Amino acid sequence: MGMEDFWEQLPTGKEDKPLLFEMGPLEYDFHDIDGLYFMLDRRLSGCLLMMWAKPMNPDIQGTVTLDSRVVSGCINQYMEVMGNMWVLGIPLRGLVTEYGREYQLHVEGFVDMDGNEMNPQDFTVRGVEKVKPKPEDAAHEQIALEAAREGIVLLKNEAEVLPLKKGTVLNLFGRGIHEFRIGAVGAGKINPRYSVNFVEAVREGEAYSLNEELVEFYGCDRDEIPEDEMLMRAKKLSDTAIVFLTRAAGENQDASTAKGEYYLSEAEEALIAKVTDTFAKTIVVLNVGYPIDVTFAEKYAVAGLIYSGFGGMLAGPALSDILSGAVNPSGKLPDTWAKDYFDIPSSKNFYDCVDKTRLTADENIYVDTCYEEDIYVGYRYFTTFRKKVAYPFGYGLSYTEFCIRQENIRFDGEVLELDVYVKNVGEKAGKEVVQVYVGKPESELEQPEKELVFFEKTKELLPGEEQKIPVHVPVKVLTSYSEEKAAYILSKGYYRIYVGNSIEAAECGGFDEEETRIIKQVTNLLCCDYKFTRLSKTNPDDTWPTGAHSGVVKNKLTFLPYEKRKHYPAKFDMEKPEEKVTFDAVRKNPSRAAEFVAQMSPEELARISICASAGWGMEGIGEAGRVFQTEGYDLPDFPVSDGNSGVNLNIKNIGMPSGVTICASFNKELSEAIGCVIGEEAKALGMPLVLAPAFNIHRNPLNGRQPEYFSEDPYLSGVMAGFYAKGLEGAGIGSCYKHFIGNNCESSRKRNQSLISERAIREIYFRTFEYAMDVHMPASFMTAYNAVNGCPTAADEELLQGLLREENGFAGFVMTDWTTYDSVDVAAMVQAGNCWITPGSNDDTYTGQIKKGLENGTIDMARLQENVTALIRTMAKFS
Repeated sequence: MGMEDFWEQLPTGKEDKPLLFEMGPLEYDFHDIDGLYFMLDRRLSGCLLMMWAKPMNPDIQGTVTLDSRVVSGCINQYMEVMGNMWVLGIPLRGLVTEYGREYQLHVEGFVDMDGNEMNPQDFTVRGVEKVKPKPEDAAHEQIALEAAREGIVLLKNEAEVLPLKKGTVLNLFGRGIHEFRIGAVGAGKINPRYSVNFVEAVREGEAYSLNEELVEFYGCDRDEIPEDEMLMRAKKLSDTAIVFLTRAAGENQDASTAKGEYYLSEAEEALIAKVTDTFAKTIVVLNVGYPIDVTFAEKYAVAGLIYSGFGGMLAGPALSDILSGAVNPSGKLPDTWAKDYFDIPSSKNFYDCVDKTRLTADENIYVDTCYEEDIYVGYRYFTTFRKKVAYPFGYGLSYTEFCIRQENIRFDGEVLELDVYVKNVGEKAGKEVVQVYVGKPESELEQPEKELVFFEKTKELLPGEEQKIPVHVPVKVLTSYSEEKAAYILSKGYYRIYVGNSIEAAECGGFDEEETRIIKQVTNLLCCDYKFTRLSKTNPDDTWPTGAHSGVVKNKLTFLPYEKRKHYPAKFDMEKPEEKVTFDAVRKNPSRAAEFVAQMSPEELARISICASAGWGMEGIGEAGRVFQTEGYDLPDFPVSDGNSGVNLNIKNIGMPSGVTICASFNKELSEAIGCVIGEEAKALGMPLVLAPAFNIHRNPLNGRQPEYFSEDPYLSGVMAGFYAKGLEGAGIGSCYKHFIGNNCESSRKRNQSLISERAIREIYFRTFEYAMDVHMPASFMTAYNAVNGCPTAADEELLQGLLREENGFAGFVMTDWTTYDSVDVAAMVQAGNCWITPGSNDDTYTGQIKKGLENGTIDMARLQENVTALIRTMAKFS
């Protein structure tokens, strides 16, 4: 029977009773904690989805049982992405926990929109089959394990509660036992060959054992407190308890300050209070992708606190290794963890949906986000304004002790150099991170107290072993941006040097600069006439962010004020060659790309400029899109996939930690190795380009893509992302720096405008991309959905032609983010310099807009040819 016959035979008449049907065997992957559709509807987290033949009444709740156990919280939901069908979401997390086991599912009592009650139905659900590691994958998976280990940060270790003694029985508490997250949702999602959660890792290891009664109890998928009798039985087994706190995060929706998101839920707080009151040793694991409220660690007797992040496919073994001491923790915080959300200056200018509608990414609502905090992002604010924090930037404990000293500070006008020596003075082998900060003089500009200018991770040092770390800081890293001079300047005065292992590093010396020097003269770009007060340490009371210019803007149909940007004439002047130039000729000699493009007609140029895929990840093998193969030019198949932590396809592959966890390693070589592994896996899967790394600045912890992005600091973020891209392209796979620029929230992101000063753009939000380009120039850039200062980034000629290409020498191709054309004119995006409009379609819907733009003069033919040349040149290199 074909699919058309199958659909036609479904009972859909007014008198027909509703029917659940199976499109195949019902398999539940209990490692995929949130599932593919969580990003569309948070209620579907942990659900098995089944389709109804008819529209259902969502207000009438039927009964679902699994092996006679009632399953609560089922959801009837209409889903356009599921073929405009109604689905039943059945939460099975914590209930289906065994590989390959069959469970009996019984469903009854649901009613359709016509008032018909279903006949009871029975199904068999099977737990996902266990996959054994393959020898040929061992090298790649070892890198995944090392990445997960090095990204774990030890925040608290009172009375050396960690590492745990071998043979300890672990009493685990919290829904996070079965809700152990290994990655973000959306573009940063992973689809690993297999994964090992913490419970599995302990069972398969020899370091300790589990209180299985508690593991079974938390199959309820709630943060409930066990009865006293169960607690007493647990206490007899061991005096050690581990509480798991977990949070989902990812693309399409931001988090909020609601309890259970940034703040602890009442159930979580009560659980921690009870556990710390019962057990002598309580450890809390933060299985989260963004900073949350951790004041509970001081309020209650929490002896150990670990930030595990999202550790990828081998997150469980990595955490087990840290707890046992098999591996010494060496991760450092890539973000400041505030004592309270409202201590963060951007909190006044971030859409927090508490007491408001939670906005998804595609809302037709305009939002202004005013960056009143200006350059004072993250630790730049907390150190400068002397605000106490829970845990500072760059912080992370070890099971051993290190001594860090420096010698011979010297600055020749071009490079700051010093020698740092790190010695392990403890009793265990371990790694340390050298962090160098600079405090700049204020002869010209107000400055933050400190800025990171260098970091390096040591090798594993044995007790008593010392390593020399040579420090080289180019003068450009020491500069600040003067809007008045339209230049990057080195201000006159004394530069303070700090060396240590966190932002709290001690001052160790410095150097004098006798006169202010212009290091790089540029032109002010992306300017906005919209005036707002910027936070200043000279007058904090009168300049503290108010949020008056941020929020939903009613009755708005475009970005206002809509700023016109400078026009940059295209430079394409190649005449059509007399003899045909083949794509193979371009492969052999990329400089012939312009000749190749000069042969194309306007229609052909328009066609190749539009992505040939009509959807994101829902067709084929799940690729995000592919270049249209224009007839007569022998173009290769050129698909692209999302990535960051793996190759985001329907085919299983490697599963690395999320971006912020990779960044927490502070290990540049490891980041490069991660990129290389993902590149090698992408090559094996036929993906010549991966849409990664994504590394927008962590301006606010509620940003949905916080776990996917890297850090609050532009230098750390940019360098780590640059090494990732270097590894990816070293494997022969193109990389993509995204999202360019100022994409710092998900709420109505296509109509969200970032109002940012030029200095903040150049020192924070663009600079992270600049630092990445200094490490490795990528194959491509992806523009962001949002606007910056009155102009959508995808339509901003100053951003793409001025800042990116002319000022910084980028020669690759630029693409839009997927469906940016929902809110931005296609012709404007092409004229600005987007070489590839995504995801497009195979018809004339979008190519027609380009042809019309050529006809009416809104698109220059030379610009279109220039765009396609950059795309062809990249395809020739990576296909």
